[in-house]
Amino acid sequence: MDGTNAPFSSPAGAHGVETRLFEVILKPSKVVVALFTASLLYAGEADALLSTLKQKTLQLKREKNSADSGQLEYSWINPITVSYGYSRSDQFDRIQTNRSLSVGVDQPIFKSGGIWYAVKYARATRKVGDLSIEAERRTLIKQVVATLFNFKKNAYQIEKQKLLIENDRIDIERKKERFLSGDLDSGFLDQAILKKNQDTMTLYTLQDSRAQLQMTFKNLSDLDPERVKLPRFSLMDKETFLKNNIDLARVREEIVQKDYFNTMTWTRYMLTLSVQGNYVKPYENTSVFGGSLPNALDPYYSYGFRISIPLDVTSYHTIQSTRADYLRAKISFSDKRREADNSYVAALKRLDVIDRMIGLAKDDEKLYASLVESTKEQVDAGEMTVYDLQTMENSRMIRQLDQKIFDLDKQLVLLDLYEKSYEAVQ
Repeated sequence: MDGTNAPFSSPAGAHGVETRLFEVILKPSKVVVALFTASLLYAGEADALLSTLKQKTLQLKREKNSADSGQLEYSWINPITVSYGYSRSDQFDRIQTNRSLSVGVDQPIFKSGGIWYAVKYARATRKVGDLSIEAERRTLIKQVVATLFNFKKNAYQIEKQKLLIENDRIDIERKKERFLSGDLDSGFLDQAILKKNQDTMTLYTLQDSRAQLQMTFKNLSDLDPERVKLPRFSLMDKETFLKNNIDLARVREEIVQKDYFNTMTWTRYMLTLSVQGNYVKPYENTSVFGGSLPNALDPYYSYGFRISIPLDVTSYHTIQSTRADYLRAKISFSDKRREADNSYVAALKRLDVIDRMIGLAKDDEKLYASLVESTKEQVDAGEMTVYDLQTMENSRMIRQLDQKIFDLDKQLVLLDLYEKSYEAVQ
């Protein structure tokens, strides 16, 4: 890879530096770096690329995930039941009234390890949720950055297309002169006119694409795409890519989560020890036998314990189902690892092809530059026309633009890699 345009080209510490480059874009940070224009520097973080609505949506998802996992972590604690009762009847032609306040609890304190694993399962579930939200956030920011790259690429393509149209116009003028002098068949002039029309239609298509890219960007961000400076990425090594791959991190955490859930499931069908307690405070108690009973209004309490083992005919199948989920998660990790490995190899191949295309464009630019110089000399000598010189100059500029377009293609490939490179911050 060509490291001349890389933000950090020193081999020393390259892994950490290059990985953190995308983290500056994708991970909230108070560090201000020279990747964006002043319109973005005030935020100091990549979240500023996203619209306010999308930032708020992600924040609410984080809050919900935190609340859900907290609820799950303490779900093993049964609620304390507080109740107030009132009854009145006229049985036996006598008014009978009862009023009382009671507080009761029925709480498992031992579930053969199920309580411990339930807490661990809840915490693992939270991590899985956090990683899923982070992956979604990185995908959104990647879409914004990719749109910026394509927006700039589109500008180069439009500029290139205008140069092609200018060369078409020059070609038409030259063939028109030869046709009018009888030196050229009309078919050649017709083909030149047709090519100009086709290139003009391509220009209109590119201009329409620009409008679509602007719309896409505005759907994702509140910023002006014209004023955001593009970041630069360099190639990270394969080991770093796989080590920090967010998809692999999420599946690894899912394995832990499902392992805890599997253990928690089979403990449901083992011995459980629960403590029970009730406190009752009567306020009124009349009976059919007349008056209040002795000590009927004195508070009283009861307590005890219960040992239980559920006998469920579906327990075997339930345990096997959760075990299958756990094993499937382990297989999924191997599958995701292979996908990540293949995506890195594919990216290297794409980058190699683009590098060769850039090399070819550079060679062509040098060739056209020499042709421009020789054409100038022949124009001065009257052996060639200004049209010939302008065509060579336009062709040279076209190959310059091709290099910029190909370079943006490289950045888009690297962006795919950096989107997945995640360093967890606890």
